[in-house]
Amino acid sequence: MSTLSRTPKDSRVDICSLEADMAFFEARISIAGDAPDTVYQRAQIKTYRTLGSLLGETLKTLRPPDKAAPEVHGGNHIAA
Repeated sequence: MSTLSRTPKDSRVDICSLEADMAFFEARISIAGDAPDTVYQRAQIKTYRTLGSLLGETLKTLRPPDKAAPEVHGGNHIAA
C-alpha cells in the first residue's frame, strides 16, 4: 500500500504499534535498572530512552488532541 493512500484506520494501527514499542522500551529500561553494570547496559538504556523520545514526538503528531491523554516526555509518561 502506498503511503499516499493511507486512511485513518491505517494511522490507528500505527499509533497502536508505536504505543506498544513505547511500552517495550519502558520495560527494557526498567529491567536494566537505575545502575547499569556494563557499558552495554548503559548504551542500551541511552538507546531506548532516545527511541522513546522520538516515538513520543511521533505519537504527539499522530494522536488527535485530547486533554485527558497523558503527555510523553523523554520516553516517560507524565499525566497532564
